[in-house]
Amino acid sequence: MMLYLDLLFTFFKIGLFTIGGGYAMIPLLQNELLSKGWATLDEIINFIAISESTPGPFAVNMATFVGVKMGGVLGAISTTLGVILPSLIIILIIAKYFDNFKDNFYAKSALSGLRPAVIGLLCSSVFTIFVNNFILDSHLLLSINTFLSAIDIRGLIILIAAYFTYNKFKIHPIKLVVICSVLGMIAYSI
Repeated sequence: MMLYLDLLFTFFKIGLFTIGGGYAMIPLLQNELLSKGWATLDEIINFIAISESTPGPFAVNMATFVGVKMGGVLGAISTTLGVILPSLIIILIIAKYFDNFKDNFYAKSALSGLRPAVIGLLCSSVFTIFVNNFILDSHLLLSINTFLSAIDIRGLIILIAAYFTYNKFKIHPIKLVVICSVLGMIAYSI
């Protein structure tokens, strides 16, 4: 029972401070899961990949995957409720009092400060995921001579191809995810 309460309150805290969308939760999630010993960094990266490529909101998918890992179906219910309750409560309050907030100087100022913070958190997450996906051995990063041997070239090629394909041809993200999954299966089976 204590595990389920711990999962609920941990994901409530994550949900409460995830401002800017599901990806903004990654640094909080990473910190909580690693500090509690609930997941390794590799598992977190796998959760991110699975959550991104399955239907539904990213934050809910992440919470559900972690909940299942930690406590089965009841764990999933605990984490999912935990991550959605803060948003539900806050949006209900905002909806009720929106007219009072929309022109408030302090509310506008707070949001202006939150936007750069969210971008910083997202950049931190992207860097962590990049290093853990494309740098095969972080100890090899100590010198320029060994840097190239530490890079996962196949992964970088897929990343660059996905980036340019999306930006140049505006291919639908779902199609791009499927194509990159197939490319990954091909590239890593060679």
